[in-house]
Amino acid sequence: MQKLLPILFTLLLIQPATAQEIITVEEQPIVTPFILQVVLDITVDYSVRNLKVTYSTTDAFGQPDTASGLLCIPLEESLVFPTAVYNHGTVAERTAVPSTVTTQERFLPQALAANGFITCAPDYIGLGESDGIHPYVHAATEASAGRDMLIAVKKWLEQEGIRENGQVFLTGYSQGGHATAALHRDISTNPGDDGLEVTAASHLSGPYSISGVMRGTLFSDQEATLPGYIAYTYIGYNYVYQLYDDLGQAFVEPYLSSIRTFAAEQISLGDFNVMLDSMLIANEDNITAIFQDSVLQVLEERDESNPIVQALIDNDTYDWAPPEPTLIYYCTADEQVPFRNAILADSVKRANGSTTVELETGGPLDHGGCLRPAYLRTIEFFESLANIYPTSLGEVNVRQPIQVYPNPVAAGTSVRLEGPDVTQRPFILYDNAGREMLRGQTSASGDILLPNGLPRGLSVVRLGLPDGSSAVKRLIVK
Repeated sequence: MQKLLPILFTLLLIQPATAQEIITVEEQPIVTPFILQVVLDITVDYSVRNLKVTYSTTDAFGQPDTASGLLCIPLEESLVFPTAVYNHGTVAERTAVPSTVTTQERFLPQALAANGFITCAPDYIGLGESDGIHPYVHAATEASAGRDMLIAVKKWLEQEGIRENGQVFLTGYSQGGHATAALHRDISTNPGDDGLEVTAASHLSGPYSISGVMRGTLFSDQEATLPGYIAYTYIGYNYVYQLYDDLGQAFVEPYLSSIRTFAAEQISLGDFNVMLDSMLIANEDNITAIFQDSVLQVLEERDESNPIVQALIDNDTYDWAPPEPTLIYYCTADEQVPFRNAILADSVKRANGSTTVELETGGPLDHGGCLRPAYLRTIEFFESLANIYPTSLGEVNVRQPIQVYPNPVAAGTSVRLEGPDVTQRPFILYDNAGREMLRGQTSASGDILLPNGLPRGLSVVRLGLPDGSSAVKRLIVK
């Protein structure tokens, strides 16, 4: 019986926690491939080790906070994997997050891990173990929660001797699409000393245009959006930006009482949405009826001098130009997040100079129906760019007829290997003392891009071969 129970432990760090450090680690049940294959109807390669982690970060006001998330690790020690971040969609209550064992959405980061990505799934600020109210679709904290978890996890992996290859992939659906766009923008446009560089990202069915498309749903009879989510947005922004002295300055009765109850976390988002929707139907009102006329006027006119509109603009996540491969995926019958968000995000990114954006549609599917094709496309997209290679390259076979040119070669340029089985093969580059300087996989042409700063002189390239052996060649860096 004991073997059926999850093995739980907490690993406490002795040092006081600073920002971007793992605080606790709790083992959760391992997921085997057949479970994911049955639940998600997809093919996967690896079992997945699952850990609930807490880590140090900051809240919406820059104050120290402890956040939580799920860490999913492919159970295959012979390979070195990339890392990824999966950002979850809107949840009905504080505990319905990836780090909770009973949450269904955790199957998605687990599926990513089962296909070869060490995956972080942050619970977000104000959810899970984090204090305070969750600032819904708040770009800054979505970005900081993901970035800080990724940094903390990378440190922990190194401490545990679990290798990762330096690649970083980002994805998320619905609110998670908004969070992914925020995190992607933050890492790409605000490089720090954390060494993070995005390899690729997929933004899936997200509300990227808060101040434009999503604001406009208030005044359109054609857009059917969950009313509780709309109220949640303005409650969250009031929490962060202090827009009103009291919620009564934004909302009116008979809806205000229910909104106060939800804002005090006395009912879940799911119950709040049902309650608000039922009241609107009973009163034959549309969503605008919950707001004060003064607020509606500001929103309808999009008065950019008003703090409310400024808060919306502050949380738009589409107006930038990603340099990395970026997939924007949407479906045309989405009743929760209008697909114009994706069309606008794609067009603005291209107008800003990005040449790496791919816009794809899953066709006339609703919000729930769009999830599976969007996620399968993401896995395919990431796998095409992932550099997964063995931890060991096998015994040396000196008889392999492989040539290297140019040789000598300058750092910062490419060197090409020629011979049988040299394309898309794992390699290690050593200096003349046998110290590892670079590890990766050769290109489809057999090329290796050498980084700037390699020491001059003799180096050795070791190439893994399909039969389990390896070949070595001398290389002179000039």
